[in-house]
Amino acid sequence: MNIALEPMSFDVDGGDRGALTLRGTRYLPEGFGADGGHPVAVLMHGFGGNRIDFSGFIVQVGRTLAEHGVVAVAYDRAGHGESDGDFFDTTIAGDVDDALQVIAAVRRMPGVDPNDLHLVGLSFGAVQSTYLAPLLDVPPRSLTLCSTASSYADEIRGGHLQGQPLDSVAATGYFDFMGVAMGPALIDEAKATDVYAKAQGYDGPVLFVHGTEDFIPVDYVERYRDVYGERMETMIVQGGNHGFGNVAHRRAIMPRIAQFVSGHALHAAA
Repeated sequence: MNIALEPMSFDVDGGDRGALTLRGTRYLPEGFGADGGHPVAVLMHGFGGNRIDFSGFIVQVGRTLAEHGVVAVAYDRAGHGESDGDFFDTTIAGDVDDALQVIAAVRRMPGVDPNDLHLVGLSFGAVQSTYLAPLLDVPPRSLTLCSTASSYADEIRGGHLQGQPLDSVAATGYFDFMGVAMGPALIDEAKATDVYAKAQGYDGPVLFVHGTEDFIPVDYVERYRDVYGERMETMIVQGGNHGFGNVAHRRAIMPRIAQFVSGHALHAAA
């Protein structure tokens, strides 16, 4: 199937961070036209990642969705990838405010149905998707949440992040996250955050895809049942790690994601 990839960008008001351009890519199904009214999915990458993400996970999702008739839009969050902004200033509140503006722009794109929106997130992007869904005036038709990093607030309250101590922040003013400086704002924000309370208020279908060998225990996913109840589905991948760095796992996951999204779309997908 022939799909098209097109570069795009979003200009957002970043508040204290100033005006920002967030750069992205859209994946277009075969036969896409400006009057098509296709379903559209916004893809949210992981912390410190970008719209390619771990070994191309987001790219694979985008291509697979487009092959199933869904327009997919991925973008680099502020301070990530090719987008404007400084990683030092990263907060979830800032990312969520930016995402609301991006989603509004996506809904205005010719060729998509603004009422047929879906969110797909990986890791920290999955958590942000749960925060976004209740804030949208027209809720997304579905949420797909992969390797959901819902342990982050507990980790930070415990004085570490992904196994690394946060003690250095007091001395240096930043946390060294794989070669980039993360400022204290995210740490302060996380200490006051109830991950599951922020997810309350979305009443649509949810799919969690999580690996048994993820450094984030599956128990953190199961806690979402108190939020989503019977609307929550899970795909637990035996031996799966964070980001699913295994060919067989990816080959199983991608069709499930596409089937879930297209199955909840207003418009029949291929």
